[in-house]
Amino acid sequence: MYRLRVITVPPNRPSIREDRPATVCATNEDKLNLIVDTTRRLHAEGRPVLIGTRSILASETLSRRLDEAGLAHVVLNAAQDQKEADIIAKAGEIGAITVATNMAGRGVDVRLDDDVLERGGLYVILSERHEAGRIDRQLMGRCARQGEPGTTEVILSLEDPLIDVLDWPALRRWVRRLDSRSGMAGRFIFRYAQRKAERIHSRMRRLLLRGDQKLGTLLAFSGEME
Repeated sequence: MYRLRVITVPPNRPSIREDRPATVCATNEDKLNLIVDTTRRLHAEGRPVLIGTRSILASETLSRRLDEAGLAHVVLNAAQDQKEADIIAKAGEIGAITVATNMAGRGVDVRLDDDVLERGGLYVILSERHEAGRIDRQLMGRCARQGEPGTTEVILSLEDPLIDVLDWPALRRWVRRLDSRSGMAGRFIFRYAQRKAERIHSRMRRLLLRGDQKLGTLLAFSGEME
């Protein structure tokens, strides 16, 4: 954006994180059921689970489904700032289940028990793709830090808000015809939608920067402020 030189800082230790292929369900109901089933299985294995959501509403909806399934958990959605650090710090305990929005718990390390490391580390589930892939990567980066083990899994539905950026009627009709648990086709749709959203936001930032530069040039000829 600002045409500055960029450097890449290598990780302190090689990452051994396992990123599993995304699963795309036909409906939001199917997605919630799959997330709950996956969480129940991991909880029985003693692995801590961190489930990322895009909004407070989504975190509360998922919380109700976990309650119905009898899975004890905590919700971290930036509505409890005082307890945020304590909640996220305990997310690495054996069998812990944490539901968090993408803005919650940033900058706080998820410390893992030794027993958790033996079980494979923290398991991060992304319940939606964000309009910027950078945010997805930040959430995935909550696990497998400093060479520790960890796993990420993305569970989506064709009713997710990101699909709304697809403005081609033919493509929308094709999306609606996809089967439940679609594989490569579903993943392609989400990659395409995310890249399109990123292009839209990039164009908006360029226009904003251009407007600021033009305004700065105009003000340069106006003299000092009174």
